[in-house]
Amino acid sequence: MTRIGTALAAVLVTTGAAMAEDVRLDVGGDSVIGTYEVSDGPGPAVLLLHGFTGTRDELPVEGTEDFVFTRFARQLAAAGMPSLRIDFRGSGESLEMPWEETTFSTQIEDAVAAVDWMAAHPDIGAREIAVIGWSQGGLVAAHLAAERPDLARVVLLNPVTAPRVSFGALFGPEVMEAGLAAAPATPVGFTLPWGAEMELNGAFFHEIPDSDPVGAIADYPGPVLVVVGANDDLITPQPAMGQSVLDARGNATDTLVLMEMDHVFNVFTGPDMLDQVIATTIAWLSGA
Repeated sequence: MTRIGTALAAVLVTTGAAMAEDVRLDVGGDSVIGTYEVSDGPGPAVLLLHGFTGTRDELPVEGTEDFVFTRFARQLAAAGMPSLRIDFRGSGESLEMPWEETTFSTQIEDAVAAVDWMAAHPDIGAREIAVIGWSQGGLVAAHLAAERPDLARVVLLNPVTAPRVSFGALFGPEVMEAGLAAAPATPVGFTLPWGAEMELNGAFFHEIPDSDPVGAIADYPGPVLVVVGANDDLITPQPAMGQSVLDARGNATDTLVLMEMDHVFNVFTGPDMLDQVIATTIAWLSGA
């Protein structure tokens, strides 16, 4: 059973009238650390889900003091939308469960707990709740929509839609074979294309062939926005990967947006493309 703890007392002033409150959720006896960005505007409350190996603030944005999700959260707050961003267990500050034990399933549990925390928060009250998932966070968001079909809206940014294809390319055949053959609690070491060395237990690999985020979100009744990059070399080919979500759903309220960007919104060259993604997302969340 998921148990949701209380918010930490710390409240930090960020920019203007926006404030950020650090929170701690208890999920399966482990802590999930998050940041709740306050806004008193009329918009929906938004859950932000980070990607594979990421953290709740996400990547730094060149030429700014921002990170992808801190910039996202600030602009959401300015548009009247409070937000919660979390470190999945094993990531960022949520380290009571070690990284190698993370799986799609544990991250989905964390996301469900976060939505339940938001629904119980007195400042959110009767607001609608939406979710934004980036990359593997998009896979998690798709499964979250199946678990919590009362979510008002779902935004998938460069989402993992075919895990076996995307992770097979990311890990390579030898690592995938070793991971699939390993016992659930046996760590498998590997080096990612950008040089990061790490381990994941066999349990992570075992979920890859059976995970179906497109099937999970197919029956979600609310609208879905999918934003993909024409130059994404991690989730490829695009826009076909993104279009697969719309094809499975057949929902006239869904939207696919193709942008001239890479998997990380071109943030290594500056904030311009990220700001376009944020503006597109906020307009869509506002019903524009």
